[in-house]
Amino acid sequence: MRQIPAPQSFAEGQRYIYGLLASAAGMSCGAASGFMVALLMWGGWSAAEEHTIVQIFGWALGGFIAAMIVVIVGLLAGGPVGRVKFTANADGAAIEAGQQ
Repeated sequence: MRQIPAPQSFAEGQRYIYGLLASAAGMSCGAASGFMVALLMWGGWSAAEEHTIVQIFGWALGGFIAAMIVVIVGLLAGGPVGRVKFTANADGAAIEAGQQ
């Protein structure tokens, strides 16, 4: 396996750290989602509780999905070293894609 080269600038180092954080967030949300589905399937819920549990788990899974989307968009657009910049002012809105 090849070694990842060391970052050549501060911005590359930050991108690397943000990438690791985003990966860890995605893996933890995915693991929690899998655990919740397993708990729902093999939890031994009664028929009366099943509807409430499905609603709670459905909203929680929706929250995990929303959290992953927010992290991805936040790292792309709002991070200090993001390559895509969104701005809005009195003149209008603009999207810039930086090339480094």
